[in-house]
Amino acid sequence: MSVNHPAIRRCSKAVSAYFLALLATAFFAFPIFWMVTASLKSDEIITAYPPVWVFAPSLQNYVKLVEDLGIVKMFINSAVIVGLSTCLAMICGTLAAYALARFDIKNKQLIAFEVLSIRMLPPIVSVVPMFILARWLGVFDTYWLLTAAYALAGLPFVVWVMRVFIQDIPQSIEEAALIDGCSRLETFWRVTLPLLMPGLAATMVIVFMFAWNEFLLASMLTSNAAKTLPVIAANTLNAKSIAWGMASAAGVVMSLPVVVLVLLMQRYLVRGLTLGAVKG
Repeated sequence: MSVNHPAIRRCSKAVSAYFLALLATAFFAFPIFWMVTASLKSDEIITAYPPVWVFAPSLQNYVKLVEDLGIVKMFINSAVIVGLSTCLAMICGTLAAYALARFDIKNKQLIAFEVLSIRMLPPIVSVVPMFILARWLGVFDTYWLLTAAYALAGLPFVVWVMRVFIQDIPQSIEEAALIDGCSRLETFWRVTLPLLMPGLAATMVIVFMFAWNEFLLASMLTSNAAKTLPVIAANTLNAKSIAWGMASAAGVVMSLPVVVLVLLMQRYLVRGLTLGAVKG
């Protein structure tokens, strides 16, 4: 059979495509592999040159995180604060997006832009007024302060993204439910919300990731009681040295919740990220 035969050419293209995909996967996965393996090495092995690829794994870096930095408490702080803020942003943002997408509101385009303008404001500009206000109200270094701050930061993103998803749902479906006797709230809960699940999943994952990795507000608006993981992870770095093993272990701990959330939302995530990208 000639090498120019169509079947051979198709097979060659498929092998090339799989090879390039494997190469790209290895390229992007290597930093994760390096971080995980570094978290299981001692500082002497991490800084050795040439790199040591075969070694006896050790959990000493994770033990140091627990004993020296109290990472368990910070993990709980992050989980509670980010979980509450994500839920609050998703609920309020989705309802606001529904109102802007479905109701005949005067100047709703201007309202939507004003909501988006909150996202345009650099966090460093608002952190000082928030610090002063928190001191005055007596909520400095509390869960409620960071929860409100993260929810406000994620709200504009939720409103604008969910507004697009809602507009992609034919309004005739809701009108049919209203004709059948459903109230507006029942229509939203029973008809619109199930159709929005892919968009909700994709938006929630992104909002969660932004809040989970946020450092500036957490470092400026907390002192001890409400510190989160990014703040405590930064303590592995100082002016004279870097604890590479502890920093890598902190990176692994910070990455796990996001990975778990993405795996749980995998059913809706791909569809949600591509929903509305191609219109017939």
